Amino acid sequence: MGGTECRNRGILAIEKALEEFDKVILIDNKLHDWRMTGAFYDEDNFKETDKKVLILSEAEEKRVGNIEWQSISEREAREILEIYYLYEFSNRIAVVDREQAFGSLWDYVATGLLTEEELVEAILK
Repeated sequence: MGGTECRNRGILAIEKALEEFDKVILIDNKLHDWRMTGAFYDEDNFKETDKKVLILSEAEEKRVGNIEWQSISEREAREILEIYYLYEFSNRIAVVDREQAFGSLWDYVATGLLTEEELVEAILK
């Protein structure tokens, strides 16, 4: 399958996700620091939100209330990241990695200025 076909399939998948969920969070599969990503796997950090949230990563798939975790491959993550720049303006897709805009939020968590739950709340806004 050619690059254009893959990208088109990825765009359709993201558009479908955005129809169903209020927020889509992509966690970089290369980010292996559990202190940084653990907050997104703890369902208690989402108890205050009424938003429907889809979290994409290499983690185990599960659904708790209005939060759904879906497992994706590194290739799928790269394709989504390419598409992300088309939707970045909408604030409905967030990419969690060390280099993106949320890097400074991780520093706040590391220094104790933010809790993991507050980090999740900030990204969901």
